[in-house]
Amino acid sequence: MTHPMKQNSIILLYRSNKTVFSVKDLALMWQVNNPNYLKTKINRLIKTGKIYFIRKGFYSLDNNYDKIELANKMIIPSYLGLYSVLAKEGVNFQYDSRIYSVTNQSRTINVENTSYIYRKIADSALLNPIGLNFLGNKTIATKERTIADTLYLSPDFTFDKLVDVDWTLCLQIAKIYKSKKLILQIKKLKEDNA
Repeated sequence: MTHPMKQNSIILLYRSNKTVFSVKDLALMWQVNNPNYLKTKINRLIKTGKIYFIRKGFYSLDNNYDKIELANKMIIPSYLGLYSVLAKEGVNFQYDSRIYSVTNQSRTINVENTSYIYRKIADSALLNPIGLNFLGNKTIATKERTIADTLYLSPDFTFDKLVDVDWTLCLQIAKIYKSKKLILQIKKLKEDNA
């Protein structure tokens, strides 16, 4: 008789509503404690085409995985922000296919045809949830958080279009960096664009 967990391994992945799975995710979902057995099981599922290898330690059901979810999983904690959110929110018009995230280390990871750029900020700011949207398996900065992050990391940055910005929230967010210069910059942006 087949163990129900073996039979339902792939069904469990589909039911999870995730598109990206780390080795740790798979071990927890499949209740596998033996790392050698887990590795064998993963390799067997890749060879039979039941799961897709993204990069070392990360898998999906197929090659149509959510790249933002992958960005959040490759470095934890992290959230989508900077140029990716500025473009999505219409604050900057220049297209950039790279995926930008904020985390506690600066690093670039290339996966398939996509570059994932991580920029470092202090943990005290990174771990503060103000201005972050937690959307299931993804964390994405709001426009206001992104404006503050961008100016903190690149003080001379120029924004193309600042409309519908909650300047009160933007100033609250700026305080988490403990930077008087950043607060003054946001106050000036508010004056110029409100």
